[in-house]
Amino acid sequence: MPGLSAATVALVEFFNTHYDRYAVRAATPRLTADELAEHLAAFASQDKRIQVAVTGQSAAGRPIHRVMFGSGRRRVLMWTQMHGDEPTATLAALDLLAALTTFDRHSGLETILKEVQVCLIPMLNPDGAAVFQRRTAQGLDINRDARCLRTPEARILKRVHDDFVPDYAFNLHDQNPRYTVGDSQRLTALAFLAPAHDASGKDNIARRRAKRLAATLVHLLTPYIAGHMARFDDTYEPRSFGDAMQGWGTSVVLVESGGWRNDPDKTYLRQLNTVMLLGALHAIAGDECDEIEATAYEALPSNTQYFYDLIFESATLDFGPDIPPIVADIAINLVDNRQHRQVDVVRGRVMDVGDLRDYGAGERWSLAGQRVNGAELHVEVEIDVDALRALAHHIEPL
Repeated sequence: MPGLSAATVALVEFFNTHYDRYAVRAATPRLTADELAEHLAAFASQDKRIQVAVTGQSAAGRPIHRVMFGSGRRRVLMWTQMHGDEPTATLAALDLLAALTTFDRHSGLETILKEVQVCLIPMLNPDGAAVFQRRTAQGLDINRDARCLRTPEARILKRVHDDFVPDYAFNLHDQNPRYTVGDSQRLTALAFLAPAHDASGKDNIARRRAKRLAATLVHLLTPYIAGHMARFDDTYEPRSFGDAMQGWGTSVVLVESGGWRNDPDKTYLRQLNTVMLLGALHAIAGDECDEIEATAYEALPSNTQYFYDLIFESATLDFGPDIPPIVADIAINLVDNRQHRQVDVVRGRVMDVGDLRDYGAGERWSLAGQRVNGAELHVEVEIDVDALRALAHHIEPL
């Protein structure tokens, strides 16, 4: 791979192949702050190279942890779950720590620990995680608080950054799993962004280096998800920590875990996050990113949205005697019930009605020859999905 050493490539292959040997299966997407603390304490007790401390408290008084490992001159900051309902990278961070303890004599990990120092904040928003919501207990989005620092969580991240003075930073998120790559129907597994440092959109030194790091990630993951990576919107957002840090001189890459077919809990994307971060740390340890052109990142298609959970094709929409019927496709996204108790009825929200032949879907159904009530299927209405499935014929994917 361009600019990547054989040792870095081999490390990624090894930890991808042996993922089941170290993955922390007890950690699930609904991980709480208390459960996270238990896992971190266990790692620290097993391996003295992993140092865990409480670096502050959330608005509701929950602890926010800082994890340190490595002793090298190259400094890397990582933070996860600043949005409480975006847990994939938090779980990957635990898997990364488990890799360090499970394979403590692996030469590639020894290189990372010798050449890199990592500061990790896993679960910056524990209050949001407790109820699986994006915002904090005070109702603010931490990633829109880098300028004013009104929330305690934002102040903690700013303080940790300023005390640690990182060379690189990873801003780790989840995005809507229905995003697609460019104008294709391929799901975006991972989207990357080297954020702008000001409204001009021009590159400063930190952003040029961040683009090379993002290109490194693309090269690392191409063997696994080629064609399923995209570039996140780079519109400058002065309230965002990634954009702000780029202006402070830290090279920041945003990573957004998106979607993968038949993987609602993003289990495979969690695995990819883990091996990607390990590979990136090894590349940073050997200054390999400096030799990689930004082209692989800049050539990524835009992160777009051409995918729905279900599309019902060729339904005849009946509006009664005063309006003529029409044949159209119906796009539906399932309602996320993770914040609520389980219900027997599968609910979905109508997202679009019309010609949807250019869009992808997790499931496609045919309603050809079936008349349905068009007045009850307008955009944004919630419906009983199984009742509509009962009228349709499943279309097998090509």
